[in-house]
Amino acid sequence: MGIDYLDLLFRAEKRFDIKIPREKAHELLNNGNTSDPPSNAWTDIRVSDFVGLIETLVSEQNPEYNLEIFESVKQDIIECLHVEESEVTLDAWLYRDLGME
Repeated sequence: MGIDYLDLLFRAEKRFDIKIPREKAHELLNNGNTSDPPSNAWTDIRVSDFVGLIETLVSEQNPEYNLEIFESVKQDIIECLHVEESEVTLDAWLYRDLGME
């Protein structure tokens, strides 16, 4: 797990008032694109997969949260990875497209 991934996890925990079990974070990495990862990475994750994990955990741990989860996660990605808003789409890869380390 890289520092940017950990930063995104911590930001999501704080923003949504949830706990992300480390096994869930590792599972997301292990289920990512391991067959064709970008150079210097052993896996890659789509933004949609990261958002899906957060949506699941919010529904389980903080069901009264009623704001748009993707837009909130998108803001965290923009701030964490210093990318343009237009770059953060559900189909974007966190490492390959957005430069996560």
